[in-house]
Amino acid sequence: MARKTRKRKADHIRISLEKDVQARKTTTCFEDIHLIHKALPEINKQEINLSTEVFNHKFSAPLIVGAITGGTPEATRINAAIAEAVEELGLGMGVGSQRAAIEDKKLEKTFTIARKKAPNAFLIA
Repeated sequence: MARKTRKRKADHIRISLEKDVQARKTTTCFEDIHLIHKALPEINKQEINLSTEVFNHKFSAPLIVGAITGGTPEATRINAAIAEAVEELGLGMGVGSQRAAIEDKKLEKTFTIARKKAPNAFLIA
């Protein structure tokens, strides 16, 4: 079971990097929206505040970076980079399913690297 899960996790990364995974027929419908430009020159950009709080954790903006990585040795480097970015930017991170680490303890580092690299970030699984 662990080998099958590890292969599936590795496939997630490989397919994202090597295959054309863009949806062909699915749409967000944003292409049907046309915004009327109304400049707001009286607004000072420095006064705009996107910060928010979730579960007593302050975010610089309401964003959580979702990962499909973890559970394969290659994922350690990817999750480390994502974690460093969210720590620096004050965002959150989702590490995804941790099933692979439950099945194979050697894969725990592919997930725990996120907390090591982002000690203050909001992490969710």
